[in-house]
This record gives sequence, structure tokens and C-alpha cells, in this order.
Amino acid sequence: MHEIAAQLKALIDESRPRLLSILESGASERPYSEKWSLKEILGHLVDSAVNNHQRIVRMQESADIGKFGYSQEHWVRSQQYHARAWIELVELWHQFNTHLAHVIAHVDSSALGHTCDMGYASPATLRFVIEDYLRHARHHVEQILAGSDPRERKTWVARNPAG
Repeated sequence: MHEIAAQLKALIDESRPRLLSILESGASERPYSEKWSLKEILGHLVDSAVNNHQRIVRMQESADIGKFGYSQEHWVRSQQYHARAWIELVELWHQFNTHLAHVIAHVDSSALGHTCDMGYASPATLRFVIEDYLRHARHHVEQILAGSDPRERKTWVARNPAG
């Protein structure tokens, strides 16, 4: 897990200055009601970090933590990320992921087969949760930094934990 933690740390450290270079107006823009603004995408990444932090810690304690999902639309909407300052969101995302990289680097390897139900066709192992979190973070950071029309953003493709 040290390699994944290092990759996460590199992603957030390399992305931070580029994210901070985005203007508040650009981060706030939401030209299409069905598409998130850059603030909402980064807020979603904060939510993902928060939820995956819980999974990673709890899955080390129990062989099966049961159902552990979250409604991303509700989380983004209820936290009103569009009303936060962009620089604050970037720093929150960076700091929380710095901590999460630390947690991942110190995961108990004997727990990597522990599971939780994330709403997929089969339960996810701790190894899957950690690897998929990094893939998810990369995906959304690339969306933000691409600077493309929101309608042309690459869509997240969930993987089946069973392979």
C-alpha cells in the first residue's frame, strides 16, 4: 500500500498548484444545470476522501463492515460547495488527502481482504477500496484540469470489485 499512498501523495502535491491557478469565477461556473461546477467536483472528491477514510479505517477493524455507501448528489448538494471559496476547497482537499495517504501507507496488510458492501454486484475488499480511490481521484482531478466543456468530460466508469 506504500506505492498507492505515494501515488496519491504525488497526485495531490502535483495538482495543488494547478488547481490553485484556476480562477474563482471559473471554478464556480455551472453553464449546464445537470453538470457539476469545478467546485462541486472537488467537493465530491472531499466527500469521497471522507467516506473512503471511514471505510479504510473500519475495514481494518472488522472482516466485513456491511453496507457502506453514500449518495453523492445529496452530499454535494447539502454541503453547498458552490458557496465555498475555491482556495478553501483546494486546501481542504489537499490536507484531507495528505492524511488519507498517510493512513493508506500504514494499512494493516492482513486486512486487505476484508470487505464492505458499496452497492456493487459483489463486496469490495479493502485492497479494492484503496486502489479504486486512487483511480477515482485521478479521474476527477483530470476532469477539473482538462478545462473542457462540461458536456465533454469523461464519465466515471465503476469497476466490479470481483474483477
